[in-house]
Amino acid sequence: MLIGFVIVVKRLADLGERAAIRQINSILTKEKKHHGIGDDCAAIDMGNTYWLVTTDMMFQRTHIPKQMSPYQMGWFLVAMNISDIAAKGGTPLGVVCSFGLPKSTKESFLKALTKGADACAVKYGTTIVGGDTKETVEITLCGTTFGFVKKSEFMARTGAQLGDIVAVTGTLGKAGAGYYALNRKKQEKKLTNALLRPLPRLTEGRLLAKQQSVTSSMDLSDGLSASLYQLQEVNTVGFEIKKTALPLDPRLLHIFSNKNEADLYDVALHFGGDYELLVTIQKNRFENTRKTLQKKDTALTAIGRVTRKKDIVLLDKGKRSLLENKGYEHFRKHRF
Repeated sequence: MLIGFVIVVKRLADLGERAAIRQINSILTKEKKHHGIGDDCAAIDMGNTYWLVTTDMMFQRTHIPKQMSPYQMGWFLVAMNISDIAAKGGTPLGVVCSFGLPKSTKESFLKALTKGADACAVKYGTTIVGGDTKETVEITLCGTTFGFVKKSEFMARTGAQLGDIVAVTGTLGKAGAGYYALNRKKQEKKLTNALLRPLPRLTEGRLLAKQQSVTSSMDLSDGLSASLYQLQEVNTVGFEIKKTALPLDPRLLHIFSNKNEADLYDVALHFGGDYELLVTIQKNRFENTRKTLQKKDTALTAIGRVTRKKDIVLLDKGKRSLLENKGYEHFRKHRF
């Protein structure tokens, strides 16, 4: 007779999104020629090129602030998909959007939602080519973007090497600044646009790809700390990040002008939503790559280096500490 036998049933809240994805990946049949789960996009071997496919969802409770307009929802849906294409150095070919909406939704909402999605697609050189509509209890939006990139220019998450420079495009903390601005009832576009209407780094991704100096790449939608941990998981290396090198966005400095430094860097490191690119670049080619982006008015900032030991260290005023993974992960509780 068995006494005290307990069956432990794990929930997604126990696993978190990353572990859930690993579970899914362990079950699926693999095709060796393709890049599958674990990167920003699926990359399907088409000879000299990869066909890129990415998909992303938005749900009312987890992704959509109450201040976000229907137009901004449509824009955001397309932008976060295009960001994945950008992180691989690709060019988008088309977008399909699925709208799950309550039957009480107004026609004007649907029109504005569609206009926002269309405007973002057109801005980045593509169009909405199809999709689906369904009745749902809450707003549920899904976008899928197709693209392509030459194999020689494809920027995978894997490939970081000892001594490479760790760098980011643009600035950090702008989406977090927008979040706190909304919480304080400040809705000025200059403060909230980065949160509600992000601008993916498609041009910068193509420029980086053409340089062929990037050894690994992903976007920063989940925050810097979470992204570094995701890169570490698929590479046999670690990272040293210099806190004072982080390019803080002026909007973040404005919002946190009366708060202590710890709060400001906490947002820059962990909040997410900036849709910048995180890359590792060969050390001897970093400066030329930086200058190439500078010519297009985009900053590429070195924030650290790739190390041999498989951990992530934050350097601050001569002190070394392990950088915690506090970035966004679905199914987990969040502090922000």
